Amino acid sequence: MALSFPVIVLDGQEYRVRVVYPSLTREFELLEGPNAGQMLSGRQERDLLGTGYSYEMTIQPDPTRPLEYDALYEALSQPVDSHQIILPYGQSVLSFAAKIQSGRDVMRGRLAGINRWGDLSVRYQYIEPQRVPK
Repeated sequence: MALSFPVIVLDGQEYRVRVVYPSLTREFELLEGPNAGQMLSGRQERDLLGTGYSYEMTIQPDPTRPLEYDALYEALSQPVDSHQIILPYGQSVLSFAAKIQSGRDVMRGRLAGINRWGDLSVRYQYIEPQRVPK
């Protein structure tokens, strides 16, 4: 079943692919600065720099648009420091710079002269906090 967010936007380019339910996951991390740690009194002190969000998902091609899946794979595997990505966040979206370390997909066969690839799993990790303390 496809996610109702039918388009992945990467570096301003829209890709019509299908995100597999329930593979879209998000994770947050509270980032600590150099002054965090245990004080002489034994108290744990925090030095919060902010919150970073990471996402993981599995992507399938839209059967009517296999070339868009191929183009997304090429964009994701491009050797660049980061990508600008837009993903669902709560009832809205979150746009942020993300790094991609690896991805993996499966060849599902060949049909009507077209290689059928799918099950592309990819993890997007923040490169800087998306939220900072007030």
